Amino acid sequence: MRLAHKLILAMLLGLAVVFAANAYYRVRRELAAFDRDMREDHAVLAQVLRRAVTDVWKSSGREAALDLVAKVEAPSRMLRVRWIDSESVKSRALRKDVLVTDVPICIDEDCPGFVEISETHAFADAYARNTLFRSSIVGLFGFLCAGLVSMVVGTWFVGRPMQLLVDKARRIGAGDVEGPVVIKQRDEIGELASEMNAMCLRLAETRYALSAETAERLRAQEQLRHADRLATVGKLSSGVAHELGTPLGVALVRANMIAGNPTSAPEVRDAARIISEQIDRITGIVRQLMDFARGRGASPPGPLRRSTTDLRQVAEHAIIMLTPLAVKRGVAIDLVASDDIPQPPANPEQIEQVLVNLLVNAIHASEHPGKIVVTVARGDANPPADVTPPVYDGGATPRYALVSVKDEGVGIAPEVLPRIFEPFFTTKHVGEGTGLGLSVAYGIVREHGGWIEVTSERSKGSCFSIYLPTDVAEIV
Repeated sequence: MRLAHKLILAMLLGLAVVFAANAYYRVRRELAAFDRDMREDHAVLAQVLRRAVTDVWKSSGREAALDLVAKVEAPSRMLRVRWIDSESVKSRALRKDVLVTDVPICIDEDCPGFVEISETHAFADAYARNTLFRSSIVGLFGFLCAGLVSMVVGTWFVGRPMQLLVDKARRIGAGDVEGPVVIKQRDEIGELASEMNAMCLRLAETRYALSAETAERLRAQEQLRHADRLATVGKLSSGVAHELGTPLGVALVRANMIAGNPTSAPEVRDAARIISEQIDRITGIVRQLMDFARGRGASPPGPLRRSTTDLRQVAEHAIIMLTPLAVKRGVAIDLVASDDIPQPPANPEQIEQVLVNLLVNAIHASEHPGKIVVTVARGDANPPADVTPPVYDGGATPRYALVSVKDEGVGIAPEVLPRIFEPFFTTKHVGEGTGLGLSVAYGIVREHGGWIEVTSERSKGSCFSIYLPTDVAEIV
């Protein structure tokens, strides 16, 4: 508001100077008019008196002429007419505030004296004072009116908009670029407000771009850290595989010998066979971890390793394996399988590994007590844009086998859901997971030509759906 006050004060000072100059020149003009009128009156009166006094002097003598001068009645009290001898003219004292006109009286080339016409400026001065007073009153009234109008107009059109701009500038300085300043004026202040709003929009866009770039850099740094972790895991895996290779081989040979001994009891041979299978599984997991750490994902299941896979049997085997863990945590696992289950070309061990990883996560996420439903059926779905659909002879519509794992657990937060397949990303407590299970499962399914879909709702559970191409397709 200080700018408005300065503008108002400058306007009022200008008006004061204008009113004062107008009063001054008006008084000067009136005084000059009075002086001119007085001189004209004196000139007229002087002509009349000169003729009358001269005629009386010539006809009746000096005394009659002086008597005539004495009997002249002035039109106002400020005007005086008297006779002055020629000898007294030089010795008389004249006042500056009196206008004096001397009318010489000449008789036969002799000037015995003068008729003096004098008039004071008292009336003119009084009139000038009245004029100055009236001009001052009018000027003061005009000054007050102009001050009031300029105060209202200046506050509305200058003070208030400038205060809004100042407040907006302070908010911008504090980092708040939201909320445009609204000034509906088509002048420089309105243009300044528009430019400030446009600047705020550009700042907001720049802030958003910087935030996105910062987030991208953080993701890049996180990926670099993941890469470093993967390299570390690769080194550790190499050492572990080298150290575990010999004892695992010895244990595998012994387990096979026990399983193949016909003299052993049937339950002993079954136990040895299970031990042999698990040793093979441990060896495959270590090999896949090494491949994953080298950046190649899980080992490609080549054509010789793929075969027609009974998904129901794979699911039953995984459920039997994890039933003790589920019972321990108070979770029941149900299997729902349709009659026309397709048998896709796949690696049964790797698909079982994927299913085991999903079941372990579901058990950890389930409430106590809880239930997990594993569904095996035929699935009709459209693959994601980054998944190449299978090519069929005759242009048939792609068909997929579906294996889903649905739990009734805590669910996955929406902000976490896009990251669940990232390596080493986990929401479990320390010691419950490494963050590699879902990443490995995702890589295995994608290398089989399929994909994993995830739906989740907080406090209601999650559902992981595996889609695999059926056995009538050629995966390209």
